Amino acid sequence: MKHEKRKERKGKRDVLRYGKKRQQQLLQFHHQIFVTISYPLDYYHPTPTRHLAVSRDDTNTPLPQVEVEEDTIEKRREEEKFAVLNTGIYECRSCGYKYDESAGDPSYPIPPGFQFDKLPQDWRCPTCGAAQSFFESKMVEIAGFAQNQQYGLGGNALTSGQKTALIFGTLFFFFMLFLSGYFIQ
Repeated sequence: MKHEKRKERKGKRDVLRYGKKRQQQLLQFHHQIFVTISYPLDYYHPTPTRHLAVSRDDTNTPLPQVEVEEDTIEKRREEEKFAVLNTGIYECRSCGYKYDESAGDPSYPIPPGFQFDKLPQDWRCPTCGAAQSFFESKMVEIAGFAQNQQYGLGGNALTSGQKTALIFGTLFFFFMLFLSGYFIQ
């Protein structure tokens, strides 16, 4: 009799703590479903049959929750950013004119090596007359994380196209090298 009262009090306490819906969800977690697949010996029915065996625990203890720290997740997301390099080329979105920092602009007396950010406010696109805000930077994304750029023999600083050319160029070179072995007398 004491044991039954204790169970009633514990059940009421769980309802107060978790709510009715949460208590039902916790009970559903305690159901263990075992699926066994048996293959019939009859050749006319090739699909397997499934049997479910369901058992239920009497306890209402909640399953332990695994806490994931959001700080470590955010830190890892920041580390997983690809390295982006500025090429020094800015393209006009309206006409396609490309301003190259290494060449400058001979029509407006801008010397070579002059940065785009330091151009005078009255400088405009020589082709269509668009403002500086219409220009977008042409950047190259390096195929590797920014934090790993200092490691390796320089392969981390290559773009994806350069890595592809290096890999297939090396394969082609060795293919031709081994193929040339047949022509040796």
